[in-house]
Amino acid sequence: MRRVSLKVLIAAAISLVSLLLTIAVSYVIGRDAVSRLEQEIGQSLALLADEMQDKLDRAMFERLQSLDNMAAIGKILQKTDTPDALRASLERFQSAYSDYSWIGFADHNGKILSSTRGEYEGQNVSNQVWFKKGLHEPYVGDVKLPARPDHGPPPRDGHTTSDFIDLAVPISDSESTFGVLGATLSADWAEEVRDTLLGSMKDAIPADVIVLDEARQVLFGPDDITGKTLDLPSIRAARPGDAGFAVEQWPDAMSYVTGFSKSDGYRSYPGLHWIVLVREDQKLAFAPVRSLQTTILICGGIVAALAALLAWILAGKLSQPLLQLADTAEGLRRGQKLEFPQVGGYEEARVLSKSLRSLVKELDAQRASLAAANQSLETQVQERTQRLAEQNIGLERAKAEAELATEAKSRFLAAASHDLRQPLHALTLFARALARRVSGNEATTLVAQMEEGLRGLKGMFDALLNISRLDAKLIDPAKTSVSVSEIIERISVGSKVEAEQNGLKFLSRSRDWIIETDAALLETIIRNLVSNALKFTKYGGVILAARERDGERVIDVFDTGPGFPIERREKIFEEFSRADQRAYGVNDGLGLGLSIARRYAELLGMKILVTSRRGRGSRFTIVLPKSSILEGARRPEPSPKSETAIYGMRILVLDDDPLIVAALMRDLEDRGNLAFGYQTAAEAEKGLSKGLAIDAAVLDFDLRGSETGLEFIKRMAARTNTDIPAVILSGGTDSATLAILAKSGRPWLTKPADPELIAATLSAILNAHKVSLNSFNAEYGANASAS
Repeated sequence: MRRVSLKVLIAAAISLVSLLLTIAVSYVIGRDAVSRLEQEIGQSLALLADEMQDKLDRAMFERLQSLDNMAAIGKILQKTDTPDALRASLERFQSAYSDYSWIGFADHNGKILSSTRGEYEGQNVSNQVWFKKGLHEPYVGDVKLPARPDHGPPPRDGHTTSDFIDLAVPISDSESTFGVLGATLSADWAEEVRDTLLGSMKDAIPADVIVLDEARQVLFGPDDITGKTLDLPSIRAARPGDAGFAVEQWPDAMSYVTGFSKSDGYRSYPGLHWIVLVREDQKLAFAPVRSLQTTILICGGIVAALAALLAWILAGKLSQPLLQLADTAEGLRRGQKLEFPQVGGYEEARVLSKSLRSLVKELDAQRASLAAANQSLETQVQERTQRLAEQNIGLERAKAEAELATEAKSRFLAAASHDLRQPLHALTLFARALARRVSGNEATTLVAQMEEGLRGLKGMFDALLNISRLDAKLIDPAKTSVSVSEIIERISVGSKVEAEQNGLKFLSRSRDWIIETDAALLETIIRNLVSNALKFTKYGGVILAARERDGERVIDVFDTGPGFPIERREKIFEEFSRADQRAYGVNDGLGLGLSIARRYAELLGMKILVTSRRGRGSRFTIVLPKSSILEGARRPEPSPKSETAIYGMRILVLDDDPLIVAALMRDLEDRGNLAFGYQTAAEAEKGLSKGLAIDAAVLDFDLRGSETGLEFIKRMAARTNTDIPAVILSGGTDSATLAILAKSGRPWLTKPADPELIAATLSAILNAHKVSLNSFNAEYGANASAS
């Protein structure tokens, strides 16, 4: 890119500033002058229009007076026996006032007795406006054009284009009115008035004078608009009686400067309320304005050019010393051994030259110092780079070791979870079997306490399972119509008993709301909040209530527990977050209840809000989404309870843990069933191959072999060509295992599973299998009979 010299820059800057100032000054002065000139031109046209209407009113007043003076014709009529004498008098009057196109006398019956040139003599004009008005008082009539034949000149129904206006005066003696003297003015009269007004300016000002009646019809003006009705801003502005001017577009699509005024009469003559317009082509009218603007621009350009020339000369003077210094600096940049010259011209250049000379000397000294420092710095950078490389290698090794440790920990936790669930599952089954066999208060109490401890452990494992299922995105809400009151009533039954056991009060208030949501997830949210409230409340009680607040429907859980500070309001919803206070009477759990409740609420489009005061209690609020409210819906009918008891069934039990096999067989046999237990898939397959007939199966997912329990039952069903009802039990809760189970389509439970839940699941799938089999037999049996 080519460099621009300092001289050019200074000249351009000064020229630009002077040009802008010239333009600004010219614009301000020119705008004011142009505005004043345009105002003067418009006002001159408005003045012409006002003078024109005043001339018309004066001239009309004079014509009316002259016609009224002819009232002496009454004496003539008394002295004249023939109409010829009267006609001669009228024609002499017309010759004196040539702008009358017709004069005539009509008797009191409306018959024309005599007129100029004998026109219309003998005709009746009693229905004419001029005659009717003229019988009573002097009359000046509106304009009569060919388009309005009902008011034409007497006694015709239409006028020629030279007719302009009608006049009439009553002829009377001292006793009565015996006739009317009428006359018609021609348009030549209006032209004479216009020429009188314009005078010598007629050629200098190419303006059109236009006269309109009250109906906005053109009476006098250019031929292309005569007789037409106009509607222009100037006409609307003149109708109230104002005088002024406007720049507007006319029907011929041209813009005119239009002066306007309205007739207001003269002396006793009230006037006809005509509107007088004086228009001039905008380009011609404002030609002086354009000339003035052109002159201002030319003068401004000349001033700007002179300023640019002076700026160029001044820039040369200012830039010469600086250019000398710049040339020296460029030589130094290229490595030449130069010194800055002692320049003159003005003080600033001399100071700059001196400063640059000193600066170059200091830079030379610093360059030598920097060279030595740079050599030392390079040595230090090399040493530190080597150390950083060694540290990075150590960090990479540490990272790899941490990743291996994390993988090992994950494998350990997965194995520990599976291995811990196995004996816990067996303990749960044995505890239930023991409960059936003991008697006596002490033994029964001990077994109940043992089962309570097992349920606590199971709750912890279930919480971990729910977190795993949420992380694996395996929970898909199944939304149906749900009764809020039923859920609250169901939770209240067990919660009230638990509260009374701990010396607390439990109150509930429900509403008959029907919402569309997942009933199981909503019930879990409420149960977790109520359980958390009961767990940490020592005195007072807990309230579960559905209510409307601030236009929203909410479910509140109040407690009188210890509360917590504001800074912990969000932290309590974190996973494994535990309160500072110990739970009363039960274990603290793993700190997952509130986290699961909030994540379930997010799945359902709900919000959980919390308020708390230290030492006063807490309130957890579930805000129900408005879109889920089903207005006017009825409480859903309770589904009929299916039979959960299983009896007399042949059930295969397959698990690699002998304790679980024994415990499951004992529980199923205690319920009146026949159980067949196996620890490997090969043993179970061998039993089935020998003709073992079973009604259902309970299988472990992880058999520690080549195939899972799910794959085994699927293979056996394909081999026997029958659908074998089966429940899958899993001690593994990792996301991969849960995903496989969710996609299998078979019912599955995680260990430790409650014996009653296993029995209920078996009963459900056996009932479903029975219904499916009956439908199949009914359909194909009927087809077989028909064939």
